Amino acid sequence: MPADGGRSGTGPAGVVLTGGRSTRMGSDKALVEIDGVAMARRVADALAAAGCSPVWCQGGDLDALAAIGLAGRPDPVEHAGPVPAIAAALRAAAPLDAVVAACDLPDLEPGVVCALLDASGPGTDVVVAAANGVHLVAWWAADSVDAVEALLADGVHSYRALVGGLRSVVVAVPERTVRNVNRPDEVRRVSSPAMAIAEISVDELAEHLAAGARLVDVREPAEYDEAHVPGAVLVPLGTVPDQVDAFRGDGPTYVICRSGARSMRACEFVATHGIEVVNVAGGTMAWLQSGREYATGAA
Repeated sequence: MPADGGRSGTGPAGVVLTGGRSTRMGSDKALVEIDGVAMARRVADALAAAGCSPVWCQGGDLDALAAIGLAGRPDPVEHAGPVPAIAAALRAAAPLDAVVAACDLPDLEPGVVCALLDASGPGTDVVVAAANGVHLVAWWAADSVDAVEALLADGVHSYRALVGGLRSVVVAVPERTVRNVNRPDEVRRVSSPAMAIAEISVDELAEHLAAGARLVDVREPAEYDEAHVPGAVLVPLGTVPDQVDAFRGDGPTYVICRSGARSMRACEFVATHGIEVVNVAGGTMAWLQSGREYATGAA
């Protein structure tokens, strides 16, 4: 990532919030290592792996962050809380959208960031990750910065109040990916290992479909209606827990979404029921970009 935090990428930008007081940790938690890697570095790497560029840290000890290879920008006011830091980050990211994450989410995975990007779109200010409550990792539209600054000027300093005052979308993510580490006793890794899910390309998918394989599309009905792989069965992600049997059958069931993030989450859930599932990397976008035929209309 750029050492100077410049706008050399195409976005969205990635921002790690590193300006907290860390009072419960007793030391700068951005620099606390888990498995030999500083937490801020772990979060920055997850953002970069999901395609965020540029990536920088907002606030905190910029010299210490630079020593571990992280670019940084100062907070306008030190230790003022997440809302002013988010506002500053969005203003610095403009005209790019941005994914902003707290530094104390060491198990953050690129798939979570991709899921937020999947759910983003026109008319939405923020897409926030949730697992037993909202967590401080979210996608922010570039044009949301004025609304964020207006709420801040009106005295909104709570992250939840900020999200509640905007046009927001909440995306459920695995709880293990948003484990919050605030105290020394929480540093020990307690998250369960991710379940290994097989993936295939759309080229391989075409071969399997020709041989009669089953394909489940977990996007929303409007997305499916616009364009889908011929023969795909629609099971929107939010209904998967109630439709697990739709994935059962002889041999593996292939699962697809827009880009591969939502389908991976569906695969991880369905696999816990002993069903063999395979994720389609690149999703429907990759299928369309390959020039293959597609279907439209309702299921």
